[in-house]
Amino acid sequence: MTGRTISSRGGSHDDGMGRSVSSVPSSASSVVSSDMAEKRSPRVAQSSTKSAAVASSSSEDFVDVRRMKSRKSVAERLDGEDFGGPGLFARPKVVNFPERLAERRRALRRRHMVRAAIVVLVVAVVSLITWSLLFSPLLRLHDDRIEVTGTNTWVSKTKVADIAGRQAGRSLLLVDAKTMEGDISELPGVTSATVTKHFPHGMTVDVQAEIPAAILRASDTSLTAVDREGRVLNAVEASVKGIPVIEVSDARRGLDDKAVQQALKILGSLDESVRRKITKVEAKTQDSVTTKLSDGYVIIWGNSSDIALKKAVVDKLLENPKQLDGAKTINVAAPDKATVK
Repeated sequence: MTGRTISSRGGSHDDGMGRSVSSVPSSASSVVSSDMAEKRSPRVAQSSTKSAAVASSSSEDFVDVRRMKSRKSVAERLDGEDFGGPGLFARPKVVNFPERLAERRRALRRRHMVRAAIVVLVVAVVSLITWSLLFSPLLRLHDDRIEVTGTNTWVSKTKVADIAGRQAGRSLLLVDAKTMEGDISELPGVTSATVTKHFPHGMTVDVQAEIPAAILRASDTSLTAVDREGRVLNAVEASVKGIPVIEVSDARRGLDDKAVQQALKILGSLDESVRRKITKVEAKTQDSVTTKLSDGYVIIWGNSSDIALKKAVVDKLLENPKQLDGAKTINVAAPDKATVK
């Protein structure tokens, strides 16, 4: 082999291969090692530091991991409360499917029972409220709490009270006020009726009663009060003063007479001030109804058509008697061509 010269401790010697090797002194080697350490990366430096620290430890600090005794088994660590975290495996939970199914069925059964109980409770509450308001004595109309007002001699208070009394004993919520008002308005002499409920047990019926349109005096001197529709009012027991009188042979047959019917419509439409002045009514035909006033004027109405216009003409002429020039008869059978004589 080629001889090499290796020098140690500052000298040189042959390495057996013909090369001369110089040996660096230990102090110089330390300096070089220090310079090289400074040029290393922080990671390498840190690793070297750790290695140096380990190297500096005594041989007694060496630990054989095979001889280490674990304080807990793997199973105990997996089941421990302090085990777990992101990226770690955990023992999967074992699900008992029959028990889980039974639990779901019990929960579903409880939910159905709760819903059924709620439905039963709601139905019971609604039924109780309905019974209380409609069928219990809570809002029941008392017969002695029904009050009737507005009647007169010609409109029977008893008849009005009888119609209202049909609703006694029922809940005020079930009392049909509109139907009752219609039934009372059909009574002779009643122009309108108003029903007012007073909760919880009362009711007021207020009627607008009119005086008779005329009195039918029969040949036997009997008197019958009738309204403008020809309906018979109460038997006359009060004074008939100020009410026009129509002479008829028989009151019942007189109501079927067209001439009397036209006279009743005319008389019923007149103002009270004019009606009180009427002393005589003649109705020989349905187109020749005539009235005589207490101040001597005679009004020929004809029939009940255009009665509003006829009334306006008569009122205008009677307001200024001078324009009549002494005439006492006013003919408004044709209101647009009224004549006086």
